[in-house]
Amino acid sequence: MPLAPSHGVPVNGETLESRWGAPSSRELAGLFHEAFVNATGQAARWAAETVQGNRHFDRAWCVPFTGDNGLRGHFSLRWDSEFQRYLAGRCGAMAQRPEFVGAVLRAAAGRWAVQTGARRDVKIRLLPSAEALPEHAAASNVGSSSAALFVDAFVLELGFSLED
Repeated sequence: MPLAPSHGVPVNGETLESRWGAPSSRELAGLFHEAFVNATGQAARWAAETVQGNRHFDRAWCVPFTGDNGLRGHFSLRWDSEFQRYLAGRCGAMAQRPEFVGAVLRAAAGRWAVQTGARRDVKIRLLPSAEALPEHAAASNVGSSSAALFVDAFVLELGFSLED
């Protein structure tokens, strides 16, 4: 099955997507995995590029970022309330709050920002986090990746998106 062509936005002769590139699903999962293990002691393992099947996610967190040359985007994570209760049983009452998983996502996003900033010699800064994705994000997406993650019997949906 042929892949759909990329529709990046030109920035000085190259597309934003080709210049910055979205991390692969495995790279994205690896960033989150390390932050998750550090925060919880639990393992999150990469399962697939996208969540398959009929999943219901009622929790979400978003970490937007901005950088030099108009770079903008966000990391997102979606999960269900059962997973939140599971974490509370493993990690204490604070883990039952969405902000707990949001802090884990922010740690992973911060690591990406430092690595990418050093590799590309640019400044990338994280913006205030939110429980919902920006409304304009879906319409202006020029590059993205996602990962389906397993934590025991629970599925998490991790996303990365560049915006034009």
